[in-house]
Amino acid sequence: MPLTTAYQTVKDGVVQVLALNGQNVISFGSGSVIDDGKTVLTCAHCVLPGAQMSIADPRTPGQALFGTVVFQDQANDIALIEFPNVVGTPVKLANSSQCAIGNGSFVVGYPMGVMEQVLLSSHIASITQTAIRIDASVNHGNSGGPLFNLTGEQIGVVNAKHGSLSAFLNQIKNAKPGANVFISGIDPIKVIQELIAEMQKNLNLGIGYAIPTTTLRPLHATFRRLIP
Repeated sequence: MPLTTAYQTVKDGVVQVLALNGQNVISFGSGSVIDDGKTVLTCAHCVLPGAQMSIADPRTPGQALFGTVVFQDQANDIALIEFPNVVGTPVKLANSSQCAIGNGSFVVGYPMGVMEQVLLSSHIASITQTAIRIDASVNHGNSGGPLFNLTGEQIGVVNAKHGSLSAFLNQIKNAKPGANVFISGIDPIKVIQELIAEMQKNLNLGIGYAIPTTTLRPLHATFRRLIP
């Protein structure tokens, strides 16, 4: 199936996931509509404690639809958000065990907080029991979004990007600021840590990670019902 055709079959099943504090967006990611059209599959790290979880309303720009987190697995980085009404056309979940290195694939999501869907074409670079690696530079905001095979079936959930630089920056970001070190009333360590957090969001490292659907299947009855 041509990529343009495959995209048309799935575009109404991909949503932007938002964590809100009142009217303020404090985090954003992506997700896929599954099951009866009222459930969104995303990453657990996209669900923030105390935040109102929602998706951008595809029919009314600038508005949000609010849902309830009904399942969250931090260890496997998976969450399900349930909405009172249909929010999109459900995508089809496929068994990722049928994938092979070199197969074509594509990611659809909302990287960098853009409001329009972005498609990234890719190939499966490697497969382990817990991860599918793809040769695409996923970015902040792609987390929770679907990885599709070329027939438009979801085979994974994008959740990370690779790079020793990112890991190194994370170590510095989590270091404790020095006590009583201020320049003109500003803690320079804290400023650097905030800059590092932004740098990590924008690193293009060329390898993305997705959670395979074979990992999802044992986690919840919904997955056991939908994944062959």
